[in-house]
Amino acid sequence: MMNFKAAVLAAAVLCLAVGQAHAQAQAPLVSGQSGGWRQGRATWYGGPLSFLSNFKNRGSPPEYGFGDILYGSCGYFEQNFSRPVTLQDLPYPKEMYAALALTDPDYPGSCGRCYEVRCKSGLVLGNGTTPYRTDQGYSLSANAPNALDPSGRKWLGNPTADQGLQSVRCWNDSHSIFIVVADSCPCVVRGADGAVTGSNPPCCGNTYHMDLNFWGFDELSHPINGIMSTEFRPVDCITKQPLQFLPGFTNTTIYGERVEAGWAWFPFNQSFSNFWAPGQGLGGSNATCVQLSSVPGGLTFAMRSGDQPGYQPFKGASSLDFWIKNLNSSTTPPALRVSLGDYDTKEYCDNIALSSLTTTQNSGAYHKYSIPISSFNCGFPQSNISSVGFQNVKGQAASFCLDDIVISGGASSGGLSSGASSSDSNSNYGVVASGGRRM
Repeated sequence: MMNFKAAVLAAAVLCLAVGQAHAQAQAPLVSGQSGGWRQGRATWYGGPLSFLSNFKNRGSPPEYGFGDILYGSCGYFEQNFSRPVTLQDLPYPKEMYAALALTDPDYPGSCGRCYEVRCKSGLVLGNGTTPYRTDQGYSLSANAPNALDPSGRKWLGNPTADQGLQSVRCWNDSHSIFIVVADSCPCVVRGADGAVTGSNPPCCGNTYHMDLNFWGFDELSHPINGIMSTEFRPVDCITKQPLQFLPGFTNTTIYGERVEAGWAWFPFNQSFSNFWAPGQGLGGSNATCVQLSSVPGGLTFAMRSGDQPGYQPFKGASSLDFWIKNLNSSTTPPALRVSLGDYDTKEYCDNIALSSLTTTQNSGAYHKYSIPISSFNCGFPQSNISSVGFQNVKGQAASFCLDDIVISGGASSGGLSSGASSSDSNSNYGVVASGGRRM
């Protein structure tokens, strides 16, 4: 697995080597380094057993009702099935993982987007104009007020506890962290059968809300607080330069040096998967690689809520372009089928076998394909396409790597999700059910 710093360096090196091959517009930069901050709110999920075990009344071990960051709704974890998935299988540092509320205005296409977040001391923003109350269940002080965080720090207390209001004392209001969106925080919680099983009040309403991971939250304030007011802004994931908050930008590069901002990554029925495989891409760059047995399986890239007007990465596009190679040293393209669909409605177009296509270019073991969108014979508007899938042909094993997956010719092919820049502009972003957040 490639670590975060190595991935950043690789992206920079590739940019210098190949120039701006897929350079795209990004959300406009904010002038200066001090601008672009917006008000929000944050809770946390996941965390170390040593801290969570202080709250046995909340649920059973090992999560104790706080959820798990491993299985986020963007699919950003690797798995080889030789052992249980652990935090070591996350391609990004655990401190960066976060979920956005489905009610946030820039939730569509948010997978892989980066933000800078800092704590704001004082009353915690509620929905509307009413502050959060201590009896709403998010302050943990009633259960274990003396619990120390992993750094041995004590909770700083709630100055308005006698009024029943939730106030937070941050460690340092000027300190910030950088997070990557890898999950979602639903307002309505549903079971596997689709039945409503509960609600998630902080992820409802009109206050911008993030569910940070435990470790990121703890960098800003004591986890005993449970919930805090924040200031946040979208940023370029490599340069950390603040970007304007402009929902509606979409990235038409799906995979450059990593899964790009806006796109979820879902391998399924695989025996091995690699979010970014250093050295396996074109010219020694990164690639994403999957090993499939004879059981039907594959790899899907999806933009959640990407069929909404203002996003729609395939609107007006002419072709889907990508490079692919066999991992088994064969120079023959793998036996795969390519499909398009609407990720949210689960409508799908015809799938196309690679064996029926002619490569447009070859480079070493890699083969480039350019498939006209019209070839997929979609039974719904092309503008609603928001997923790309690569599946093995029934009964045939396949091991392959993909690189430079690009939607070409679209009217919106210059746009990116806010908080992103293309892989060739030094960005760093990189079917599973919604992850293990605290519900």
